[in-house]
Order: sequence, then structure tokens, then C-alpha cells
Amino acid sequence: MRKHYVLFAATLIAGLWTVPASAAEQYLSGNVGMTWLNDIPDGSSRFVLDDGTNLLVALGLDNKHQDYRFEGEVGYQTSGINSRTNGFGSTDYRGNVHVWSLMANGYYDIYSTNEGFRPYLTAGAGAVRVKFDDLRYAGASQGSGNSEHESAFAYQLGAGVAFPITSDMKFDARYRFFSTADFRLDDGYKTHYSSSSFLIGLRFRL
Repeated sequence: MRKHYVLFAATLIAGLWTVPASAAEQYLSGNVGMTWLNDIPDGSSRFVLDDGTNLLVALGLDNKHQDYRFEGEVGYQTSGINSRTNGFGSTDYRGNVHVWSLMANGYYDIYSTNEGFRPYLTAGAGAVRVKFDDLRYAGASQGSGNSEHESAFAYQLGAGVAFPITSDMKFDARYRFFSTADFRLDDGYKTHYSSSSFLIGLRFRL
């Protein structure tokens, strides 16, 4: 199943480059920002996470004659766990969550009357690898907790704005909602991962 997710994402990204080179410009982009994560369910309890960080790097194709573009994106998100809650209350809990993603994204650049100022909408799909690292109660020593890796399908939706700095460089600011489909933890319970991010970055024409 894990290989199927990766193959799915790789196939989506490979399909992006079916646009003829004469009809598109290539670009490289990078974004970084803050991430606010929803609680992660685990049976009758939930992991409560701190705010985290998010890093995205993408290679894209911008159609020169239309208002759309496509890209393949590699992403990384990380955050710490600060507590675990259930129907009886909250307990101090520690650990880290790391998420690596491989996504195929589409963008619709909205027409703007301001020269160079271009808002956009985006959506994407792909695969993620989620690592739960060193899960333990607060009193336990660091490195004594449990760890596991899981893979899942993922999707994202977002909106942003870009404007030129030079003829070959654009500033980019965006909001992104990111979520996985349900996946199963080692303890047998199904869960999912979701987050909201605000990111800024640069886009370079190649």
C-alpha cells in the first residue's frame, strides 16, 4: 500500500510535464512558514500539538498563454506534541511529528487589473510519509519513547498572491490547508493529520 501512494504521487508529477515545452516556462519555487495543526486522534484520546514549521520546494510549468500552471512539490512539516487528552482530562505528553510529502499541484492565476499583482487558487494531491518520533509521557527520559512511520494519501487546497520583484523573480505569499486520508497506527486505531499554514517564498524563472 505504501508503494502505491508513492507511485500515485510520482505518476501525477510525471504527468505535469506532458505540456509542450514551447507552451510553458519552467520555474523553481521555495516557501517557508508557520503551521497550525489540528489534534491527531488515537482511539479515545487525542495528541495535542504545538505550532510547527513548513518548508516547500517545487518545480513548475507556467503556461504562457493561459491562466493556469502545474508543479511537482516536495514538502516537510514538523511539530512537537505537548499533551494527550481523553474523556478524563489532559496529560503532559512529549514527542515529535514529521511529515514528508510529494504532491502534484494545479494553480489558477486570477486576472488582476494591477500590473504584476496576481492572486491565485491552488489544489493538489499526492502521498505523505508521517513519522511519530519518541512518543512518551513527560516524566520519561528523552529517547525512551515509541516511534513509527506511516504512509497515506494527501490533498491540499489554498490561495495566495504573487507579484514580481524582477523580470525573473516573484514574491509569493499563501495560505494552505493540508490533510491526509485516514491511516492506521501501530496500536490499530485509525487517524489522520491536518494542518493550516501561512507561507512566504520566492519563485524563479528558469
